[in-house]
Amino acid sequence: MKFKKIITLICILALTTGTVYAIQDNKNSQQNITYTNNVHSVFSLEDCINLAISNNPDIKASVYNEQVYKSKIGQAWANYFPTISAGVNFSRTGNSYSHTKNLPYGYRSLYTSMGYIPTVSTDMLLFDFGKTKASVDMAKNMYLASKEDTKENINVIIYYIKYAYFNILFAQAQIKVYEDTVKDYQLQLNQAWSFYKLGKKAKLDVVTADYNLGKAKLNLVKAKNILEVAKAELSKIMGLPEYTNYELSDELNLNAFDITLEDSIKIAMDSRPELISAEKSANAAKMNLRAARREFTPNIGAYGSYSYGLGNDYNLRSTQLGIGLNYNAFNIVRTKKQINEANAEYKKRLAQYDSIKDTVYLNVKKAYLDLQTDKESIIIAKLALDQAKEQYRQVTGRYKAGVGDAIELKDGENTYLNARLDFYNAILNYNLSFANLEKEIGVPIKFSEDMIINISPSEI
Repeated sequence: MKFKKIITLICILALTTGTVYAIQDNKNSQQNITYTNNVHSVFSLEDCINLAISNNPDIKASVYNEQVYKSKIGQAWANYFPTISAGVNFSRTGNSYSHTKNLPYGYRSLYTSMGYIPTVSTDMLLFDFGKTKASVDMAKNMYLASKEDTKENINVIIYYIKYAYFNILFAQAQIKVYEDTVKDYQLQLNQAWSFYKLGKKAKLDVVTADYNLGKAKLNLVKAKNILEVAKAELSKIMGLPEYTNYELSDELNLNAFDITLEDSIKIAMDSRPELISAEKSANAAKMNLRAARREFTPNIGAYGSYSYGLGNDYNLRSTQLGIGLNYNAFNIVRTKKQINEANAEYKKRLAQYDSIKDTVYLNVKKAYLDLQTDKESIIIAKLALDQAKEQYRQVTGRYKAGVGDAIELKDGENTYLNARLDFYNAILNYNLSFANLEKEIGVPIKFSEDMIINISPSEI
């Protein structure tokens, strides 16, 4: 039985590992693609987010900033590692003296010695009453804060991705509306010509229909330009600023959510990276204050040195080992002022944390209420669209029957056109408010597939 359990566990681990590697390989294969305008792509929202995380320069800068703070942890621990010094001294010594014993004349002799003295010495901190530990803890908290800053940066970039993504979907829907409008005005122009040739309508109807058609074509051109600008913005955020040969796999839909205001605020307080980063920064300031207060304590360290001299008439060997208790350039006034500075910095960080916490609370509540408002706006916009559609159907029928005029038809068409655009704009605002709420909370809001409300073109 135990053997079977072990085999089963190994199989589960193998399958799980295979799945992880498959997902990783899929991401790597996407990242290894060279996106040039000769390559056509179809991106989902998730694809755009993954590309932005891989290529956006702001995210890369945040990741490198993490590495900077991570290296500071090792630098702080380095105080407990020995420092080594080495050098070579060269000396030349000359002595002169007189010797006259048993000689008729004085005799002067010159004595000179030369030598090399290489020296190696080392110092090692043994204990500093917690100063190094406090510095390490401060560096760790700053590193954790930088990781949260990266998450917050990713959080904001994802919001920008969604903002650009939904704006592209809106621009595409807008183009569809104007394309339909151009077709309708072309039909109206043809009808106006037919009625004019039969003598049923004045030429004013032809002129009006021709003007409406030209204006609709101009609006279509502007809508296409808006789409290109929106795609350029999305490409920039994805880190592919020159790549535009792609299309999106989605359409403008409604993603219903199931979350309360209280849950939104609670999740934000627990998960918002900006808030966690402020908390870690306050902890780092607290550790810095602890390190500053311990500057009053001495350091206990070990030291040692070894010298070996080589000369023309002497050899020198010197060895030294010891343990010492010392203060490093201790200045009581400067240390006291440094403690005051660290204390003020810590209180400032705490105040900043409270300020960010209040801001997060306010922004989450505002984003939630905006989402509720946009949800109601969709209902109102849909009612207005249905009324405008029915009105347009009636005035179109009246004009085809020869009892309506061009002004009535134009008003009906404009009302219907604006109602369609207002409805799509309400859906856009809802999706943007949904993305903004996710940004303010700091984590994605989960929803099931059956909560996606697809919008049928026939209803619009």
